[in-house]
Amino acid sequence: MRKTSKWLISAVLSGMAAAGQVSAADIYELNPVIVTAERTDTEELKTPAAIEVMKADDIHATGASNVQEALKFSTGIIVSSQGPKGLSQGTMSAKAVIRGVEKGTLVLVDGVPMNQGGMYNLQDISADTVEKIEIVRGGGAVLYGSEAGGGVINIITKGKRENKVKAGLGNYGQQNYAVSFQGGDKFGITYEYDRLGKVDNISHPSGGRPAGMYYNVIRSEHNNVNWRYNLTDNLYFTHSFTRNNSHYVYRWDGRNGKYKGADYQDMIYRNEENVAALHYAKDDWAGNFYYHKRDMSTYRSRVKTSPAAKKGVYDPSERVITKTENNHQTIGTDLSKRWHFDKGSVMVGGDFRRDMADVIDGKKFHYSRNMYSLFGQLDYQFSQKNRMNFNFRETWVAKDDAGNRYDKFTPEIIFMHDLDDSAMIYAKAGKSFMMPTFKQLYGGGNIIPSPGLKPQTGDHYEIGAKKNIGKSSWRLALFHYKIKDSLEASVPKGQVQEIRYKNEDVKNTGVELEWRRNQSENLSYHLGMTFGHPEKQERSDTGVLGDWHDYYGKIQFNGGIMYKTGKLTTSFEFSHLGKRIRDYKPYESFKSQWFTNLNFSYEADKDCRLFLNIDNLFNRHNIVSSSSSTFYSLGRNFIAGAEYKF
Repeated sequence: MRKTSKWLISAVLSGMAAAGQVSAADIYELNPVIVTAERTDTEELKTPAAIEVMKADDIHATGASNVQEALKFSTGIIVSSQGPKGLSQGTMSAKAVIRGVEKGTLVLVDGVPMNQGGMYNLQDISADTVEKIEIVRGGGAVLYGSEAGGGVINIITKGKRENKVKAGLGNYGQQNYAVSFQGGDKFGITYEYDRLGKVDNISHPSGGRPAGMYYNVIRSEHNNVNWRYNLTDNLYFTHSFTRNNSHYVYRWDGRNGKYKGADYQDMIYRNEENVAALHYAKDDWAGNFYYHKRDMSTYRSRVKTSPAAKKGVYDPSERVITKTENNHQTIGTDLSKRWHFDKGSVMVGGDFRRDMADVIDGKKFHYSRNMYSLFGQLDYQFSQKNRMNFNFRETWVAKDDAGNRYDKFTPEIIFMHDLDDSAMIYAKAGKSFMMPTFKQLYGGGNIIPSPGLKPQTGDHYEIGAKKNIGKSSWRLALFHYKIKDSLEASVPKGQVQEIRYKNEDVKNTGVELEWRRNQSENLSYHLGMTFGHPEKQERSDTGVLGDWHDYYGKIQFNGGIMYKTGKLTTSFEFSHLGKRIRDYKPYESFKSQWFTNLNFSYEADKDCRLFLNIDNLFNRHNIVSSSSSTFYSLGRNFIAGAEYKF
């Protein structure tokens, strides 16, 4: 890998140098993109990290109604869900996996962490509220916290909303309605309703579940209200409320004779989420104070198990009705200050977070813990072209209900060299850290308690190069990481209805390459490629290490093109994930995955827009996740509608 890495860097940099010799007449100055990956506003070209920025127009071009849907066309990200359109089943939530680190994506909304109990519910964040999304690939746990072993998805909402209404209808019972309003400079609000109707056969059983059963979606509904109030130029308040309901039915398909089409299990998942936050930013001070509450409930009506059930024979005349609840609350605050000097700057900050959870599964269980962190950054300019960053975080977790106490120091060092005003190279090395969730430790539902779980730790290395050439931008990153004690789910042999979390090891070595070109105001296109080798090493219950085996896909590439002619804008986006291995035994190989999207937008006049979005253009039966069941994407689907500004 070392020889390959050297060759790739040399080749790319040589190509950059050659391409940089174009005449001045051919140069098209790309607009600088400002990002916050280093906890301060920095030009993306000068930021030592692999970053993809999706602006509101980019999200709009995908036709996505939520962030989960928009991310499926991003470089180095694998999205998964328990059904189409980013569906979740209670605590089995949709995920966005960065560089193959399944437990390592930190989601921030306006600086507030959304991760709670291992979930972040990107499908509940309306695309209409988003100003831009910053995707920072690579371990970012030093500056942002313990959840960011794979990377950070930083979502920045709109400061001011447009006065508009939107309505769309499509097949599979799809409905989408949204309205937003801005009242002066102080207050802005957005409401969105999204619905998916009946979809058959979204899943089939795997790994030993009773043969001949499959999942149907009866309906799925999302409601989201997001508003912002600007108290002053430097102080503002945000609040988001989400309510969603998903109704699944688990049915026999006929292999059980007379029960063909009968319900085995009927499930309704309900989720309510409130996030309120006070944000402050002035000069070199920044801070947040937030409250996050998520209430989840599962209503289940299930055929009573009989002694003959092991043979796949059930008597649906008797049913068992159960209800489980998982309620999480988080109170947190963070504050940081940056000081500048002749050769650079120093930033020091701290944060506090209290996590609480109530699990009601026949009995009520309450868990809580406090986490404290001190973090900082030294930014030092050696010379005009050479810089260095030293980042650190010290994390303390007070004794939890299982007697666990955590104390971890995570450093990161970065070296940067500016080749010229339009090119730079960087090298970085750092560590990551993530605590087990309450459910992983104490169980609940079908989760077996594992109170002895260790925190997940990792070592991360990356070399990168960035270059803007005329109308194009190039980004290259070579990375390697190894995560020890990764928090991985496993299914005990012969107990397909139960899941236990274990400490296992994962690693990946790979390369990412991105190319974007703004040909003109009316034409732009982009391509991205990731080649890696994610692997996992499992452990037996006695701690014996097994062999390394493939984990996720090795090859991934994505791209898109946008063309505008007159009042019509057309965009096409695609994402491909090569063959991959199922996470649970037996390690089946899954076929490659293709996501495609064709979007049309017609500006009838300055206030009225008509749109048509066609998703899964080639009607592929893509596998979007697999555990004890295998879940599929929606077939070719469309939604058409209109948007009016007032």
